[in-house]
Amino acid sequence: MPAGSTGIRRERGPRKHAGLTLIELLVTLAVLSVLVVAAAEGLPYFIQSNRMVAEVNGFVTALALARSEAVKHGRRVVLCPSSDGQQCANSSQWKLGWILFASDNREREADETLLQSGNPLAAGVEMRSGNYRKRIVYQPNGSSGGSNSSFTFCDRHQRARPRVICLSNTGRPRLTRTRCNGRPIACP
Repeated sequence: MPAGSTGIRRERGPRKHAGLTLIELLVTLAVLSVLVVAAAEGLPYFIQSNRMVAEVNGFVTALALARSEAVKHGRRVVLCPSSDGQQCANSSQWKLGWILFASDNREREADETLLQSGNPLAAGVEMRSGNYRKRIVYQPNGSSGGSNSSFTFCDRHQRARPRVICLSNTGRPRLTRTRCNGRPIACP
């Protein structure tokens, strides 16, 4: 310290107070309210898009599991729509849920283990089978007998982009944002 200094600093001039003026506060609130309104308008689209993605991914996972189990155990594995989570429905209404089980006769018997079951689709999400397929049967070699098939996922409120799962005879599912033939998806 220099000689004669007390070690105390003295401020010179008027003290400045930290804070916001009323105008700065109003401008901040105006910008914040615009951002909140913009986010709130897009929120339903974001939520429905996430629901759609979750449903599509869940079904692709079920197809992959069915194929894997058929190859691993060397027997047929069936994926079919089900409204009760125990037996195959006699319809192509996949949106009500589905079940996955190993079976040689394409029907679930009391002694056959349920490998997986899917819940009904999320609110607003619709699913259609391209050729009204009531069952997908994976063979021990991993192929899905029958013809190529497609599963179209649509949003009833048109907030999320539709998606299609194309299932080839080889059993491989493929995701697309068009129909399997490349044409645009037609949702009701």
